[in-house]
Amino acid sequence: MNPEPPNPQTAKFNGDFSLPGPAKAELQVRCHFTDLMLQSREIEDQTRVDYLQRQVPLWEALKSVTETCFSLWSQANGSKRDKFIRDALAIKERCAKEGQALVLAALKNPLQAKAIARVLLLGHNFLRTLDICLQALLRYPSQKSVARKPLRTEVVIDWAVGGIRDWVVHYPYSFEKAGNDGRTPQRMAHVNRHYSTDRSVRSQISHKQIANIFMLRETTVADLEHRGLAKLRAAFKSAQGGDFDLSELTNL
Repeated sequence: MNPEPPNPQTAKFNGDFSLPGPAKAELQVRCHFTDLMLQSREIEDQTRVDYLQRQVPLWEALKSVTETCFSLWSQANGSKRDKFIRDALAIKERCAKEGQALVLAALKNPLQAKAIARVLLLGHNFLRTLDICLQALLRYPSQKSVARKPLRTEVVIDWAVGGIRDWVVHYPYSFEKAGNDGRTPQRMAHVNRHYSTDRSVRSQISHKQIANIFMLRETTVADLEHRGLAKLRAAFKSAQGGDFDLSELTNL
């Protein structure tokens, strides 16, 4: 199926935001829309939510909330740093709460597996975008560097993936726990950019789609699945007192 084209009234803005921050800093946000990053029309329709008295795909609603956040940030007074930080954080939290409510509403829809992955990708990247943009706006060292904090930071957004399209530095997720020695972090291999996934399979979730949610390598997700299945087999074998074929689960 062909992907659903963006609504001309909501996707017409693909320009930039220039957001003033404290200490004469500036956050430059460049916005794009890549229709190849959408899923099929069938899957996008399953993510629809009620927003501003009409039904829209989730990506469209989150785009509007994010733009509102940027607009409110641009109106904040940056002359007093402490007040600016408080106001910017309050705006971010308010918009994040609104976006989370939209994601939860989408998850209540009758969803195929691929639609669930699509909702999680959009929701996760939406929150990640607000966090990173707030850090950049306040000149926090998001991009680890020995140099002075930059006066101007650029962020690239693709509305079709719910927010930031690519970013250089990835902090570890909470599930990237310490290794067997209890100290060494088990860092996963991250990617720097979202990528398009297969739209020809109607309902199956691929390793690539799961990896895209967390911006990990496809091989990383495949390896996690392999190790997880191995642990399940070992657990079933121990509980049953013998071998257990996980393929039997498909017959349940």
